[in-house]
Amino acid sequence: MITGRPLACVAALAIAVASGCSASHRIAQKASSIRESADAIIDATDRMDSESPDVQIVRSEAEQIRYEVTDIHGALPGVRDVVPAWMTMLTWLAVAAAGACCVWLLTASGALSAIRVAIGWIPRRKVNEAEMAAATLASDAPETVREFVAMKRGTDREFDAAFQRVKKAS
Repeated sequence: MITGRPLACVAALAIAVASGCSASHRIAQKASSIRESADAIIDATDRMDSESPDVQIVRSEAEQIRYEVTDIHGALPGVRDVVPAWMTMLTWLAVAAAGACCVWLLTASGALSAIRVAIGWIPRRKVNEAEMAAATLASDAPETVREFVAMKRGTDREFDAAFQRVKKAS
């Protein structure tokens, strides 16, 4: 089981991988970077001798690059990011793991029993045991403690095992 610092590293890696998956975002960043480079080239050619044919060629190529980048930016809204299948599977596995952890925490802490009692859902077996215990305690009822113990041993395997262990020890 992964705990402590390795768990934090795995979580950080998962977040980094998930946040770096947008292809359209990367395209937009690269196109902006290319446009900035083309603008820098055009600015540099403005400071050079504009009569030189080499400078004119470089400037026209930089303007063409700027024009092409504008087309990329214009087409970018039509690009659709597709989440890889493995990322979708990891997402659902993480959701399932989180749900299982929540259920385990609620069960282990006893909060699930408190919630069930609060909403009024008590298992039928527990209701039967409570009825038998109440009848055992009533002075006018024919049920005895012996009958209550027999009923409890018949319905609860853990209680039966513990009862047998105590009986053998004494």
